[in-house]
Parts: sequence; C-alpha cells; structure tokens
Amino acid sequence: MAFNRSRSLLAVAAATAALGLAPAIAHAAPAAPEAAPAAAADGNFYAWEHEGMQGRQVSWSGSSTDWSDRSMLNLASSVENRGYAGAYEDVRMYWGKSYTGASYCLPNGGYLVYMTRDHFPHNGTGGGQSLNDNVASHRWGNYC
Repeated sequence: MAFNRSRSLLAVAAATAALGLAPAIAHAAPAAPEAAPAAAADGNFYAWEHEGMQGRQVSWSGSSTDWSDRSMLNLASSVENRGYAGAYEDVRMYWGKSYTGASYCLPNGGYLVYMTRDHFPHNGTGGGQSLNDNVASHRWGNYC
C-alpha cells in the first residue's frame, strides 16, 4: 500500500507541474549595479568628485567656461543633468576650458555614475580620453 501511495503522490505532483501550478523555485538573481536615483528636474547640472554620485557635489544653473569656478576642474567622476525639458535642456561637457577640445553631450535627465567607463568621442583635442577627471567646462544647449 505504501508503494501505491507514493505512486499516487508522484502522479499528482507530475500533473500539477504539467499544469504550471507547481510553486516556482526561487533563484537569487545576480546583484545589478545600483541605479542613480531619479531626481526631479531643478534646472541644474551636477558633478560629484567620486563615482557612484559620492563625495563632494557641486552644481551649476548656467554654463561654465572653467570648472575651477567650483573647484571641480578635472575632478568629476559622476554627473547628472537635471535641466528642465525644452530649449537649452542638454549639457555638452568639454575636455578643455572655454568650450574647447573634445565634447560629450549629456541629454536632459541623463547621468553618468561611473565616468571611468565613458570616453570623449574623437571630435577634438582630448578625444578618446576618459571623461573621468577630464571635464574642464560645460555649456547648456540643444545638442544631443
């Protein structure tokens, strides 16, 4: 009788699984990189000294020809564009002061949390270099 009972339980389990009613086996997914917080638009462009939007933070509501104005010249490792949608919503970051050299456009609402992974395009002096610790100026516009 024990044999028949075991077969009956196996038959019920197989039928339940075939119908998709069996409880799902939980598998731990690999940890995903933490996403940047979704911040509301406030009209500013932000830069952080360290990756992961950590460390000293500075912001600008307008363009800057020289990031020395916030003591962030060639020191940023994370950036975020919290500009308002519409005209002059994008931020173009430049390798050199006064909007010179290679440039990288960050669209409205965009952010770079780990700038060691991002590089200036080959569109001027500094092209191909990492954005990390290499931004000297920025300007708002309709570029991206």
